Amino acid sequence: MYGGRLDQANTALRAYVQEHGDRPWTAEELAELARLRARWTSAARESRMQIRPVAGPVSGSAVMTAA
Repeated sequence: MYGGRLDQANTALRAYVQEHGDRPWTAEELAELARLRARWTSAARESRMQIRPVAGPVSGSAVMTAA
């Protein structure tokens, strides 16, 4: 859709969140989620894609929507 690195980062982030489901996040899982989001953000900036900030905490499918 966007090309290369951004598509890969997006796919990895979405798969991780979907696989996680609705159960509570552990500290280790949140650390991995933060790593994947940072990778996605970096790729989005490289592609000059506009990133919308998300107000408040996000969870479950909201993470996928924000990403």
